[in-house]
Amino acid sequence: MDKAKQIEELQQTLSTIYLKNIEFLKNKEAKLYEKISLFEKQNCENYSLEFIDDEFKLIDLKKNSNLYNTEPFSDSINRINSFEFSNAFTLIKLENIEKRNYYENELNSFLYLNEYIEKFENINIEINKFVFIGTLLGVHINDFHKRFNAKAYLIVEPNLEIFRLSLFLCDYESISKEAKLFFAINENNLNIKRFTNNFLEYQFELNNLIHFELINEDYKFIIDDLNSYFTENSQMRYPFSEFIISFKRGYKYFFEEKRKIINLSKKYSFLENKKVLFLGAGVSLAKNLEWIYLNQEKFIIVASSAVLKHLRILDIVPDIILVIDGQKDVMLEQFNTDELMYKNSIILASIKLDDKLFSTKLKDTNIYFLQNSLELFSGFGFLSGVTVGDLGVDILAKLGVSELYLLGVDACIDSKNGKTHIGTHKSSRKVNLKVENSGDFKTDIIYVKGNLQVQVPTFREYIDMIDSLEEIISIHYKTKIYNLGSGAYFKGSLPLKLDHLNFENISKELFKPEFLNNINNISKSHLNNIDKNEINKEQEVLKKLNNLDKNSFYKEFKVIFENYPQSMICNIFNRFFRLILPYHNILKNQDIANKILEKQIDEVLNAFNTIFDKIDINL
Repeated sequence: MDKAKQIEELQQTLSTIYLKNIEFLKNKEAKLYEKISLFEKQNCENYSLEFIDDEFKLIDLKKNSNLYNTEPFSDSINRINSFEFSNAFTLIKLENIEKRNYYENELNSFLYLNEYIEKFENINIEINKFVFIGTLLGVHINDFHKRFNAKAYLIVEPNLEIFRLSLFLCDYESISKEAKLFFAINENNLNIKRFTNNFLEYQFELNNLIHFELINEDYKFIIDDLNSYFTENSQMRYPFSEFIISFKRGYKYFFEEKRKIINLSKKYSFLENKKVLFLGAGVSLAKNLEWIYLNQEKFIIVASSAVLKHLRILDIVPDIILVIDGQKDVMLEQFNTDELMYKNSIILASIKLDDKLFSTKLKDTNIYFLQNSLELFSGFGFLSGVTVGDLGVDILAKLGVSELYLLGVDACIDSKNGKTHIGTHKSSRKVNLKVENSGDFKTDIIYVKGNLQVQVPTFREYIDMIDSLEEIISIHYKTKIYNLGSGAYFKGSLPLKLDHLNFENISKELFKPEFLNNINNISKSHLNNIDKNEINKEQEVLKKLNNLDKNSFYKEFKVIFENYPQSMICNIFNRFFRLILPYHNILKNQDIANKILEKQIDEVLNAFNTIFDKIDINL
């Protein structure tokens, strides 16, 4: 075959692959197709696919350089041969997990995971999900798929033009017939995060080890970004057992203790035209305790329960106390102070409140409950933030505060001494401000914009709180929120120094009875017909789940979930499977894995049965 004929056939082959890919994108990835079409109309060329000396080259026209160090097909073979299985995002824990979020006599998600981890001496490492970070001409993508045959691929390429050129040599259309493809091409961080979440959503039971191939060092930053997205998406951050606790305790307080649940689905005006000072457990509080003492009569004081012991130093008694955490020892410690600090205050508590704290300290107080994580009663709203800081702002905004002043809602670490909280807080500690980026959500330190200084150190974990708070502020844009602390800056809030405040004292005598009357008017104390029907539906779902064969429980559960997508029980079970199945599936001995899973399914079912058996008695 002469050279001209060879070139002609090569061009025909490339054209065929390209047109197949374009048609595939047009039908399956419309937005990406539109991006490419728009780019082609601009007639702008920064890179060129060339065939020189029997080799394909990807030429950077501005630098007049080849982006490949070797011929693309040789490069692909080298990548396959040198690929290491350690090139993976580890979405599961490989060593026993320390018991966290301790609730007495409750299911614990972390202990469930340890039952699998203890058998990890014999695991089955398969490449089921794979990430390509950068495409170049995509030749290696073809070969990696032929070698590993993964079930899903996330393809991240910041440069649209380079990706377009890969359409000539990478047969995405053929790969899509054998695997699910997710494209994040020329996208901002928010969209990459969205595509990553979709990638994780697909066959989530495979989310244990996700391998990757990095095209070159220029794209190494994407590894850190993806690591963050995977960590943020982890079911371990708010596992299924937390929802069961909300379920169990919420119904207990409503049915057995006859306590009221506040409707937070609407916005009210109870705190309108009142200056409210909201106190969190950040280090800003400790630094300004005397100022709070001197100015306490100028505000309605709302405090996180975590600051009660610190306020006791100067006998600053809050008007309203927010109690969000449900852990026994943590919460008993927070209320291990003179009862004068809380017995006459109005207490707004999560339905996850520990029973011992309620029975020994709070039973005879003005306590009202807030739905947390889920709606026991439809249309009553629920808390869905990250910490008491952002949740508190949301609660107060819904109650109608027009001027809110934050102090101790810092979302950061003290930049001078590394302190995390006020000294009386159980979690207070000093940390090393030079911890490198390891992808650990709770220990990694990063720097963010400061409220009263240029930047402040914070944990990666707190970024979610900052994001949540900024979203809450944007929703309640009519509320003026002043940040008095030396912590992180929250977009939409107004930084303000304490010495710029000069208010008159306010009269609080009428506030308490008026506020209590308003809260009573928006609280549920009895079931209506809608509530009864929804509880009956949940009981119907539970009966169906109890009758499922344990050997095929997950498969049959998915059918029930499709038929009852609003069921709280189904949604909690779905979270259970999202957390557990990646651990279950990696065990080589599936007989052992199945025995553990069946036992755990039985325990979760029993937890629901116990809850609804008691509700039957009270209906």
